[in-house]
Amino acid sequence: MRFVVPSVLVFILCTPLAHAACVLPLPPLNFPDGATADSEAMEFSKRRVERYLDNSARFIKCLDTMDKTAIGTGRDNEERRRRRINSYNVGMENIAKVVRGYEESVEQFNNR
Repeated sequence: MRFVVPSVLVFILCTPLAHAACVLPLPPLNFPDGATADSEAMEFSKRRVERYLDNSARFIKCLDTMDKTAIGTGRDNEERRRRRINSYNVGMENIAKVVRGYEESVEQFNNR
């Protein structure tokens, strides 16, 4: 009995973690106008983009882990697989947009 109660408690507490989903990070919406922004605004924008890219890398790794786990357990189905692929595609599109927007802002800043 001494081992049953802790085992059940651990199982109950860890069950929600087994169903946790990967969370798509929200991309930064606006970048400073490089033609008029000061270096402080550009540095802040750089830190935001770096943080976003770190969060996006964690998201992609989470999707990869979910994929391997789903395949390994045999509990995968076509709908879940399509959702993971769609989430991956959305994440990669968001990354491309953020990088493109930031690079344009930096290019304007460097060209003045």
